Amino acid sequence: MDTFTATEFTACNKDNLFTKSQLETLAWMAEGKENFAIGLLRGHGEPGAKKLTCQVMHKLQCNNRCLAVSRAFALGYLKAAAATRKAADAARNNAAKAIAGVLIVISGITAGTGTSDSFLRTASSRSQGVHRVRWEEVLPANHGGANS
Repeated sequence: MDTFTATEFTACNKDNLFTKSQLETLAWMAEGKENFAIGLLRGHGEPGAKKLTCQVMHKLQCNNRCLAVSRAFALGYLKAAAATRKAADAARNNAAKAIAGVLIVISGITAGTGTSDSFLRTASSRSQGVHRVRWEEVLPANHGGANS
């Protein structure tokens, strides 16, 4: 069984319905690539990619790319790449670790004993140091006008 793995999806030729070129084109279609991009990725121009996408849609009995991709998923010709699933799992694990880290920091801050906590003193001293300045005090008397 021929397969082609793009960035996020793997196209499988389980019934030998597609040629290798069409299988690769199906995978790039699932990625959302346009004909121009598919032509660049495959090493030929846009007209060749357009021909291949039309052949894929014809074999799946579809009149547009979206329906062709969804039908290919339903029939088992497309599936999520294993690397994509691993990356998604790793991202979920990293998110869980980040949330745990934030909760630890928050619990450390809230465990302070009021104003004697150095973090709280720093925050309050910063907020008290803000002063408003009137522009008339800073700018020259004529405010840059031509009446000097």
